[in-house]
Amino acid sequence: MTTDILIIGGGLTGIAAAYEIIKDSDLEVTLLQCGGGASPYIHGFCLPVGEGDSEELFYADSMASGYQQSRASLVKRLCHDSLTLQDYFAELGLSVDADENGYRLIKSLGSSVARIAGIENHTGPAMMSRLRKRLNSSKNYREYGNFRALELVKDGDRVCGAYCYDKDTDRFCTIGAKLVILATGGFGKLFPESTNSADIGGDGCAMAYLAGAKMTDMEFIQFEPSAAVWPPELVGKSIITTMFYEGAVLRGKDGNRFMLRYSEDGERVSKDMQSKCICDEIRRNGATEHGGVWFDATAVPQALWEGVYKLYRNRYLAYGIDMCKEPVEIAPAAHTTCGGALIDENCRTGIPGLLACGEVTGGLHGANRLGGNAGLETMVFGRVAGQTALKDFDPSARPATATDEPNRASEEDIADLRMALQFLLRRNLGVIRNEKLLKGGIEQTDVLLSFLGDHKGCFEKHRLYNDLLTAKIALLSALERKESVGCHYREDSQKEELPYRIIIQNKDGQCALSKESV
Repeated sequence: MTTDILIIGGGLTGIAAAYEIIKDSDLEVTLLQCGGGASPYIHGFCLPVGEGDSEELFYADSMASGYQQSRASLVKRLCHDSLTLQDYFAELGLSVDADENGYRLIKSLGSSVARIAGIENHTGPAMMSRLRKRLNSSKNYREYGNFRALELVKDGDRVCGAYCYDKDTDRFCTIGAKLVILATGGFGKLFPESTNSADIGGDGCAMAYLAGAKMTDMEFIQFEPSAAVWPPELVGKSIITTMFYEGAVLRGKDGNRFMLRYSEDGERVSKDMQSKCICDEIRRNGATEHGGVWFDATAVPQALWEGVYKLYRNRYLAYGIDMCKEPVEIAPAAHTTCGGALIDENCRTGIPGLLACGEVTGGLHGANRLGGNAGLETMVFGRVAGQTALKDFDPSARPATATDEPNRASEEDIADLRMALQFLLRRNLGVIRNEKLLKGGIEQTDVLLSFLGDHKGCFEKHRLYNDLLTAKIALLSALERKESVGCHYREDSQKEELPYRIIIQNKDGQCALSKESV
């Protein structure tokens, strides 16, 4: 199979890119999706149009949340293009929630003003549904849910397709393309405790790295502080932290409001700080019955439970728990990965034939993502990638030759190796880190890679190889950064004088590490 443009990733970022291409060209677009990733759970996004807000204030808040580690050009593009979304929604026949006073905005952790907008609290699904309807009416668009890309194919320095697994036929194939857009999402599901869906993995980062892209900010993994640990059916589901501006508080297992020990602002601090404090509270005083702390939202006004927070109340009511009347158990879980392929403000990776957008990229969020910027990133940079694809498309580029080969069944069960990777990440790359843990984690990934053996031609082994490689890059980055910054917290932190960005690149099969000033 060959195509003009291959998009790898079926979340909002990928389909937003596809729509930009389809609506303004006759190019053939093929999109591979193995699920919607985190996009179905996008409830809101930053929209700097409220009272006292501006593009400039939004930029300042985003940079401050990222501890000034973000790539300024990316943040400027995000903030500037956010103001074009109102026209974009109108084009799609969607409207932002509003009342008689204007847009209905809520305040996120890290924002100076109320800035989170939404579309009936189902922004991601609403947009995906509307975009897919447009895409599916185009004769130049093809979407496949049975293919999973595992490796990019190159012709010299240029990316010209992807090596994929077809689950319907249990075979591998190469899909040739004149240009590839990588939009696979992050790698948070590698952790055993995660808010991410099962289709998310380390494939995207591994593909970018092996193709020669610069990988950056891989040490910055944002843990959602308020992920459910009970009941079992809701484990990993997060509770929106805007409730802390509406009366919700955190309590230890004995009922004490422990966040007041760390800040006079209590729970109204950044997510990275909340996660560290929760872990510290559990270390000091133990956990609730199911391994967390209490999220007490009983002081949140009833009107909000019947409006903007109705989704969360109903989620728990289905299992006999009323958040209006009783606290629930939560703990940090891997949520957003801030690192990935380094891109410029036009989604170029520096590798000919390869663009990247969304959570598979690095540089935008810096050391900690501002609440609401993940949802916004999918829309803004998905559109940017599509627009850049039209500019960069080279009709004379040669797509890879299509291939087809059987899946070599694994001779051994690798479930234990995958479980070992999850345990390793929980212990060695969790919220609280130190040199011994990080060095041990790197050594263990190498051991697991040696146990894995030859992964080519075996789907489950290839997937685990990609996950192990992504985990190793993240561990190497975390070891190299000696000082605690944002959501990278080291209990053995050492002061470093100048801010920098860590770059890891594939050089002759080795992880070559360097630093850039920020």
